[in-house]
Amino acid sequence: MASRNYAPDRSLMRGVTRIQGVLTGTGASAPTVTAALGVTSVARTALGRYLITFTGQYRRLLDFRANVMPGLTGTNAGTVALSRVANAMRPLNTTVNGLPVTQIEVYVTNNTGAEALTELAVGDLLTFEATFQNSSARPSVGD
Repeated sequence: MASRNYAPDRSLMRGVTRIQGVLTGTGASAPTVTAALGVTSVARTALGRYLITFTGQYRRLLDFRANVMPGLTGTNAGTVALSRVANAMRPLNTTVNGLPVTQIEVYVTNNTGAEALTELAVGDLLTFEATFQNSSARPSVGD
């Protein structure tokens, strides 16, 4: 357990929500959500493309970061994963099953030579952090 002495996350911008998650690669199918609160689902839309659906709609995406960490298979797993880059498209506010959600499509590319989309191999981890602005309200006096 982490120390309870850590200070809570703060921001000068009102209504900031930060969501972290870990996806585990399964090859040519949708990755497994290993750890992520605020994520409804993850779907594989095409080779190296994954659609992350977040619970609720957010006003604006402030930041998105993702990294690929290699699984334990293969002698060059570390070398291959280190050359992978994860990028995200602009978020889309939509509805799924009648519920408002925000979706971000993530692209995983392999930059070992000619840049190309690549799958998350079995056991690879894709860690991400999405920072959203949840409110356009101005701070009141004293906030």
